[in-house]
Amino acid sequence: MRTSRLTIAVASAAAIVSLIPMALASVFPDIPDDHMYSEAIEMLVGADVINGNPDGNFYPNKAVNRAEMLKMLYKAKGKVPDPTSKNCFPDVESGSWYETYVCDAAANRYVQGYADGTFRPSELVNRVEAIKMIAEVFGINIEDITEADRDIIKFVDVSTAAWYSKYLYAAFSRGILPIEGQVGARFNPNWPLMRDEAAAYIFNSLHVQLIEDRQQTGDGSDDDQPSDDDDDDDTSGSQDNTYEDNSMDAEFPFSTSGKFNSKKLFSYRFEILKSQTVAIEASLQSGKTGKISCRLYKLEDGGFSSEYFLGYQEGARCYITAAVTAGSYQLEMQPTVADSTFSVSAEEALGDGNDGFSEADVMMVGLSKTAVLEPNDLQDWYRFTVGVERNMTLSVINASEFTCIVYPMEDVDLYGFSGPQCGHSYTYPKGTYYVAIGRKTQKAATKTYTVQLR
Repeated sequence: MRTSRLTIAVASAAAIVSLIPMALASVFPDIPDDHMYSEAIEMLVGADVINGNPDGNFYPNKAVNRAEMLKMLYKAKGKVPDPTSKNCFPDVESGSWYETYVCDAAANRYVQGYADGTFRPSELVNRVEAIKMIAEVFGINIEDITEADRDIIKFVDVSTAAWYSKYLYAAFSRGILPIEGQVGARFNPNWPLMRDEAAAYIFNSLHVQLIEDRQQTGDGSDDDQPSDDDDDDDTSGSQDNTYEDNSMDAEFPFSTSGKFNSKKLFSYRFEILKSQTVAIEASLQSGKTGKISCRLYKLEDGGFSSEYFLGYQEGARCYITAAVTAGSYQLEMQPTVADSTFSVSAEEALGDGNDGFSEADVMMVGLSKTAVLEPNDLQDWYRFTVGVERNMTLSVINASEFTCIVYPMEDVDLYGFSGPQCGHSYTYPKGTYYVAIGRKTQKAATKTYTVQLR
């Protein structure tokens, strides 16, 4: 039995923020020591606000849903939901891990449902929704903003008349925002919040609240209280015109080049007008050291969808071959060496008929499938449906030679941040799943694999 929960002490924020001077080694293999949010992640993990996954990874780029965000905020503030808070929304499953968090938050008017009476706990929370949740759970006073205040949130993609503008103003004026990497001319309010970003948002919120609490009680030292000059620096970071815009619109097909700003993501947004196979190649320009990663996301009205494609890396190049349907897409690239120059192309291509969600083969529980990745074939895709929750293991023979990713779709209600991992026993909730089997070795090689679900 755990006799000491740091989350209770975090109600005053000091339990986490007081750890800042400590030099911590990375606790997750996918969070290197130089990760921009490593400090926030490690502090919140140490306080049991957020957790890793059973395979030992943190998955910083996994999006956070509405129920998960509420639970993290409750734990960060040391709030314990009323156990009698139940049956608040028709789509909040009775007895689920998140029921009391959602229902207690609804009872305290931290959150409201949608016009149709639902809460949609599994829907991804976007950046501005997360900021509003923080303001409500943390009890931050939100006031209507004046014309002079609007200069603080001057982004090309943020309307000062939007419902969330006053929440953004409060976040920027207090120092909760910006976080590292979220600077420039765009804020991208509808983008889903990733796990590492959520850690940075919550960590900053706790730190700011600690400072404000000390100021109110007179316990804070000069070092704890930001000066007027510090305030100016904090707010100007969101509008500094010296930062490059790391997101651009493109017209498919396209072939272009550019330069990374430090090690930050660079993205291209474009429309696909019909179902087709696309081939993407991103590479560091000749003579550049390091590697480049790439991902292709399908976008929905509320942000990223559950459909995305991870690129195959080989040397200083990254490749994606994806069967896509009509819609909006975003290609993201990131280097391992700062300020690298790159080239990228995206064009229509011929596939092998099994290159994405729309072409996935049906997989049956209890049966095995053996297939071949021919030269230049990067991934094969499969789909299966779970009718009744059951414990299963999805495994790949010769797993060391292949990547394997399980994609739960929107109809799957996952517990917290954990999800099914290839090669591990997992209790699969009912719903639809896709599986991508990819190569680890050179793309010119022929590779045979066997995948099974038992």
